[in-house]
Amino acid sequence: MIQQMRSFIITLIVSTMFVGAPVRSIVPPVAAQTGQQRDAEERGNPSTKVWVNTRSGVYHCPGTRYYGNTKNGQYMAQAEAQKQGNRPAYGKYCR
Repeated sequence: MIQQMRSFIITLIVSTMFVGAPVRSIVPPVAAQTGQQRDAEERGNPSTKVWVNTRSGVYHCPGTRYYGNTKNGQYMAQAEAQKQGNRPAYGKYCR
């Protein structure tokens, strides 16, 4: 009886150690990225040539409806457009 009780307690302690362990210590990270790498991916390809509507401050990606079709605008790299404070049309960065 005492032996069974000891086995039960040891099993209980060991099982709580696994249940209480944080998931990140069990599962290896997918890919370690720095904040700058994540920001770069989220902001699209910096060298993509975009059309900036200079009146509204919105830029358009190649292949979209207003790319090169607004009354006032100019072509520039996406990184330059972002640097000047322009924002992507519909919140979607060019890839």
